[in-house]
Amino acid sequence: CPVGCIHIGALREPHPAEPFFYKTSMISYDYEPIYALGSMLGISEAGGLLKLIDLVEMLGLDAMSTGVILAWATEAQERKLISLNEIMDIKLSWGDCSSYMQAIRLIVEQPNDFYRALARGVDHASNIYGGRDFALAFGGNEMPGYHTGPGAYAGILIGARHSHLDNAGYSFDQKVAGDNLPEPMEMVSTLLKEEHWRQVLSSLVICFFARGIYLPEVTLKALQTAGFDLSADDLLRIGKEIHANKYRFKIREGFDLDLQARPKRIFETSTPLGNLDNKYLSDALISFKKLMGFN
Repeated sequence: CPVGCIHIGALREPHPAEPFFYKTSMISYDYEPIYALGSMLGISEAGGLLKLIDLVEMLGLDAMSTGVILAWATEAQERKLISLNEIMDIKLSWGDCSSYMQAIRLIVEQPNDFYRALARGVDHASNIYGGRDFALAFGGNEMPGYHTGPGAYAGILIGARHSHLDNAGYSFDQKVAGDNLPEPMEMVSTLLKEEHWRQVLSSLVICFFARGIYLPEVTLKALQTAGFDLSADDLLRIGKEIHANKYRFKIREGFDLDLQARPKRIFETSTPLGNLDNKYLSDALISFKKLMGFN
C-alpha cells in the first residue's frame, strides 16, 4: 500500500530457551496502539510498548479498548475503587509493562467478576465499580487518541459507529485551529456531510486514508469502468440513505443520543483549542437531532 500507515518494529530479546542466543520479533504498529498502549499507560520504553502491542494482537483484543480499560483500572486502583483482591494482587502502575501484560491475559481468561466486567468494556466496568468521571467511553466505545477539540468529541458522539473514523471530527478541529469556533450547527453540518460521503467510501471498500484521492470525480470514473452510470448527486444521495438506515437501526435497537455520557475528564484536560465547553457540545447534539429530523 502506498499510504504505509502500518510500520514494523523489530524487537530483539534474549532467547527464552537458548542461552547466548537472541530472537527477533517483527511487530506491526501504528498511531492508535502507540496512543492506547503507550502514552495512555505511561509506557515510554519502546520494547515494553512493542510487547504490549504484540500480546494484544496475539490474544485478538482491540488495542484502543484495552489501553483505555487498563488506564481506567490503574486510576481506579489508585483511588481505591477496586481492591488488590479484585485485581488478583496485581499492582497496576503507570509505565509498568509487566503488570499490564498480566492484566491483559486476565481480561481474556476472566477469572473473577472484576475481569469479567473489564472484558465488557470501561463503560460497563465503571457502572459497577465507579470512576465514571474518568471512564473514557463514547457510545460504548473506548476513546480514540484524538483529544483535539469539540469536533473530535461531537464527531464520536454523533457518529453512526461512535468512531473517529466516522467523520474525522479531529480533522475539523485541526482546520479551525487559530480561528474562532463556528456555530455548533455549522460544525455538525460539516461532520454530517463528511459522514455521508464516508458511507460511499466504506461501501466501496476504499481505505479512509485514501479519502483525499477518491474524491467524487475519481470515484465516478472508477465506477464507470464497472458499468455504473452515476452522478455526484447520486453518490451523495446514496451515502445519505445508508447513513439514515444505520441510524434507524440504532434507534430501533434502543439507542438514545441524550443518554450518551460525556466523562468529566475530557473537560478537565486542555485541548489545542482550549478547554472544551460542555454547552457547546450539548448545542452540537441538539443541532444534529434537528438535521436528522429527530424529535
